[in-house]
Amino acid sequence: MIFEASAAALAAAGVALALNSRSYVRRAEARWPPHGRFIDAEGTRLHVREAGPEGAPRVLLIHGASANLLELWGPLAPILASDFRVIAFDRPGMGHSTRPKSDGQRLAVQAKLAACVLEASGEGAALIVGHSLGAAVSLRLALDFPHLVSGFVLVAPASHPYPGENAWWARLSSSPIAGDVFCSLFIPWLGPLLSPASIGANFWPQPAPGSYYEEAGVGLIFRPNAFRSSAQDVVATKREFAAQAPRYPDILQHAVIITAEKDKIVSPKRHARALAGVLPAAELVIAPDTGHMPHRLRTDLVLAAIRRVNAMAAPHGGD
Repeated sequence: MIFEASAAALAAAGVALALNSRSYVRRAEARWPPHGRFIDAEGTRLHVREAGPEGAPRVLLIHGASANLLELWGPLAPILASDFRVIAFDRPGMGHSTRPKSDGQRLAVQAKLAACVLEASGEGAALIVGHSLGAAVSLRLALDFPHLVSGFVLVAPASHPYPGENAWWARLSSSPIAGDVFCSLFIPWLGPLLSPASIGANFWPQPAPGSYYEEAGVGLIFRPNAFRSSAQDVVATKREFAAQAPRYPDILQHAVIITAEKDKIVSPKRHARALAGVLPAAELVIAPDTGHMPHRLRTDLVLAAIRRVNAMAAPHGGD
């Protein structure tokens, strides 16, 4: 009788969690609907947003893990759109973009999709702004499609191999079967409850803005498929970074790298400072007390860097 009662209770809890998950996905997608257009690329459907005059210099924004295009769009696009053609997309599996059937976590695949976005959004090279894991995608874009990249601004970049294991939640979420169960049943319930601590770690040592969850569409990441996609990206980084890091000296475009002295999410010493030491044309900018979010806490530095890199990349007439 005890076993049967326990089994019935577990079954009821599973049904309740599954129903909550379905309801959560509907609510999140209604709360943060797509505001751009969709393009088909390499078997995926990518959500792309654009602003600013056509024909102006192009800037492509590439967000990091556990995020969507609103992460960089919010602080940067409204200002940049007066002088630039601003383009952003949800990386595959996040926001409103679908995920490739295989190898979606590989940086080469994500760089190819970024190239498809640029090819569908205009002509010529673009200045690339990448945050965190988006910086690694930006670097791979330059390695594989150098003709599409005029320069970089890399914000709190993740770029190099690192010691230790990935977080337990990433390892579990990316695992077969158990990961599906965990993401489908528990993340839509636990994720929103635990998000204040996660957001706080990103903004440390500054307090997180109270409006951030809403403005950045944070709740979209707690949909099961999105969370699993991001976890797969994170777990793949050790292997992916190790594969592409030896090629960084081949990147000749000018780069401004913006980082804090300390960052609870990505080590500035292991990533930003190391990257500045191997890129042939890199400039390192320290944004004090901004943690992992210089683009939100010192937007002025990021905007100034974009304008500076654009000026360096602009063609100059002969004497």
